[in-house]
Amino acid sequence: MMKQATFRRTILAASVSALFALSTPAFAASNTDGAIRGEVVSANDAPLTNATITIKNTETGLTRVLTTDENGRYQAMRLPIGKYSITVNAAGYDSKVQDDVSVTIGSNSNVTSVLNQTGMERLAVVGSRISSIDTTSSEASMVMSQVEIERMPVPKDVTSVALLAPGTTRGDSRFGNLASFGGSSVAENSYYINGLNVTDFRNGVGFSNVPFDFYDQFEVKTGGYSAEFGRATGGVVNAVVKRGTNEWKFGANVYYRPDSLRADAPDSYTKDGDLYIGNNADYQNNLRGNVYASGPLVKDKLFFFAMYQPQTDKTEGVTSYGATLERQKADNPFWGLKLDWNIADNHTLEFLAFSDDDDAKTHSYDYDYETSTVGEESPIVASDKSGGTNWVATYTGQLTDDFTAKVTYGVNKRNLTSDSNLSSECNLIYDRRGGTVTDVGCASSADYFVERGEDERKEFRADFEWLIGMEHTLRFGYDLEKNSSFSDTSYSGPGGMYWMYYDVNDPSVGAPLANGVTTPVGLTQYAMSREYSVNGNFETKSQAIYLEDQWRVTDNVTLSLGVRWDSFDNMNANGDSFIKIDDMFAPRLGASWDINGDGNSKLFANYGRYYLPVANNTNVRSAGNEFDVRRYYALQGTQDTEILGKQIPLPILGDQIGPDQVTKDGSIPDTEAAVDQDIDPMYQDEIIIGYQGMLDEDWSWGVKGTQRELKGTLDDFSIGQYLEATYGCQDGTDNFVLGNPGKDLTVKVDTTCNSDNYTPNEMVTIPGSALGYPEGERKYYAVDLTLDRAWREDWAFNFTYTWSHSYGNTEGLVKSDNGQDDAGATQDFDYPILMDGAYGNLPNDRRHMFKLYGSYAVTDDLSVGANLSIESGRPLNKLGVGSPEGVPDYGDTYYTMNEDGTYTKNPRGSAGRTDWTYRLDLSASYVWEVADDLDVILKANIYNVFNSHAEIRRVETAEDGEPGLAYGYYDAVAAYQTPRYMEFSASIKF
Repeated sequence: MMKQATFRRTILAASVSALFALSTPAFAASNTDGAIRGEVVSANDAPLTNATITIKNTETGLTRVLTTDENGRYQAMRLPIGKYSITVNAAGYDSKVQDDVSVTIGSNSNVTSVLNQTGMERLAVVGSRISSIDTTSSEASMVMSQVEIERMPVPKDVTSVALLAPGTTRGDSRFGNLASFGGSSVAENSYYINGLNVTDFRNGVGFSNVPFDFYDQFEVKTGGYSAEFGRATGGVVNAVVKRGTNEWKFGANVYYRPDSLRADAPDSYTKDGDLYIGNNADYQNNLRGNVYASGPLVKDKLFFFAMYQPQTDKTEGVTSYGATLERQKADNPFWGLKLDWNIADNHTLEFLAFSDDDDAKTHSYDYDYETSTVGEESPIVASDKSGGTNWVATYTGQLTDDFTAKVTYGVNKRNLTSDSNLSSECNLIYDRRGGTVTDVGCASSADYFVERGEDERKEFRADFEWLIGMEHTLRFGYDLEKNSSFSDTSYSGPGGMYWMYYDVNDPSVGAPLANGVTTPVGLTQYAMSREYSVNGNFETKSQAIYLEDQWRVTDNVTLSLGVRWDSFDNMNANGDSFIKIDDMFAPRLGASWDINGDGNSKLFANYGRYYLPVANNTNVRSAGNEFDVRRYYALQGTQDTEILGKQIPLPILGDQIGPDQVTKDGSIPDTEAAVDQDIDPMYQDEIIIGYQGMLDEDWSWGVKGTQRELKGTLDDFSIGQYLEATYGCQDGTDNFVLGNPGKDLTVKVDTTCNSDNYTPNEMVTIPGSALGYPEGERKYYAVDLTLDRAWREDWAFNFTYTWSHSYGNTEGLVKSDNGQDDAGATQDFDYPILMDGAYGNLPNDRRHMFKLYGSYAVTDDLSVGANLSIESGRPLNKLGVGSPEGVPDYGDTYYTMNEDGTYTKNPRGSAGRTDWTYRLDLSASYVWEVADDLDVILKANIYNVFNSHAEIRRVETAEDGEPGLAYGYYDAVAAYQTPRYMEFSASIKF
């Protein structure tokens, strides 16, 4: 029983520090470590000068020795996270030892040690005090350990941890499992693992990941982060993995999510009763496990932590409106290694390497949803590869008592390959005739887009910290990333194109086509082909220097005065700069006031400016040899042709209707013609004001107000209408330019219009008002109320309510309205008419959010946890294809045509909202002592206990290709919240 109780106390002790820091603003000491600040005083509160402070990591033996200044203060900077003991010695005084001082990511542990004179009669018990609140901080962040998360029902992924923080909400599921921070898009966050930036820099959607059991701590920054962090206008998730200690440890974890205990979401139908999405055929049976080992290779000097996780996931689901069954198998075995070398007491070297390679293969079958009958298997096997091998090395040196240096170098790789075994033989064909949309080609929507690509980030950082007289902590550094992208992308099948067949709604008038031509009178149907390809190698260089002073103005007032200077250089396929921005100065200003001087309450404020780099996707799309051409033909019928054993209705084409619609002609564009020569970066300003206070030794509460405003929007848009009106150019190209919508544009254009092809010859400045685009806007206002009970004896509790409002005319780097993740080149701003009505409530606007979670130890062996989330719904749109000003070449407008030919304007967000979502998760865990050196933890989680079926997304497209032609799937439910499922786990530790 003693062993079991000891194990339980270890778990709880680790939880205390995590909950102590939960939702507590913390000054970021660095990416991966923290700091201890302290003060040594006598029993009558007099400061003790030249006291010797010995700080020792109780698990690894790492030791720092310091002395107090004339005010009795000391500070140990850049300490690895973990448990420390502090021994205080002063001449004429009894020594004092403070155990179990916790250092977490980016936090300061404030310790006051009170010493008695040697031989003096003790009239009172004196010792050490650890402040409950970091009153020097003006940052908004949350720190949680993996141990504490294990005591609650939280899914084993980074996003689920981030969603515990105030002001975060789950993004559109089409972008994957990602979070929106403070109204920003899901593509505007940064993710770090042990100081290595692992964010997807191609389009910002995703990040490299490791198994949950490999992580140790998470820091979630929701705002106000220091000058050390940049390249994000959303949030920052900063994670640190486990490390070895002087104690040998071995273990294994097994997780099982049986399909038999998983509920299905309801099927989705159109208003006419046709099946849109069939969910009852879904199948998910997940079994995964890992083994790990850690310990000292050389005691007190060299340690390791290693993990291996073989993993295979199998899923099934139906697509093509119930006509196709897809079975996917993903093999993604993980390996990871962490090494820590205490070179000397003041010098350490860390090395982390891991592989998150994933290879998912999808087999497709004909399917009868009504009878659940599986038919013939398609010969096409789709393959999707992601992940890669990553590593990072970090040196940290305490060069003097007052000066530390940290140098980091790492490589992050991501595979971006989507292909199939028969990609060269099969086209995608959609038949939209007859008022329905049918996939009739031998390629499917899952495999028609062929991409072979790889991204590689090479990162170098040098960070320094200089303590000047205890009043000033000066932090400065240099941050460099060289990001390279290889891309070879096209549509599958002969010609690298896909086909669509259309009816002409009114043959007596004809149908207006996107190339500016109307179909001939009497033609009843037509076909469109779209040919697309792009390839090349593209590089981006992002670098920054920063300087920040944490100035302790008085004992109660701390200012954080920082500035960050960023520069971005995006290069085209020839290696030439096509976007270079180097004038980005980002101030970061914060203030914190310890109101009563006792460390139990503070008032804080923060102002910051944050710049977002130009995604590498923009290099590929705007500076590569992109070829994108649509052609229209009279359709004289189809001819069934056997391809791979399947009858495919290939088009019987008549004459081509009008000219080619050329979006990109396959040449690498002139950078002066493709990009505004006075382009401004995308950035956001943020203001935070808040209060945090202790109600007693257990309970704390806080209130925080946040204002965010996106400025300097950067996107591509057409200037064709200006060229036509000014110079008479009508060559069929869209003439897209990357710039700042709504602002003046300096770019090289073709002023002669005499050539067969568009040939830029003169640099001109086009007034923003002449192009007709509004400036990009996104505003976010929020108030967070928090109530927290830190772990004490046997339970912990946290409650947050957030009121927020996110509105404007652009979501940011992605577009949840149509699921587009084309960073820097979304449909927004492509044509002026697409922005008429675009101002309103944005997709990540969740007006009300309630979050409540906690845990309770029923006995020494048994604990339970709960996690409740309640959110208001997402705004909905009603999107058409035309407008009173005409029909654009493509895109969603905020107009729909009435039966009499007039138009109704449907401004953004005016079509209602999705359902409120309610989700309650519960967990129970039991610690079983099998032997003195062997413990087993059994746990069961049940997610979405009441199996709520909130509609989290609906189809927002109301017209089908032509104004007035209703889209049959409009307003159908496109996604429900995740239905109830259970997870069982067993962990063994010895």
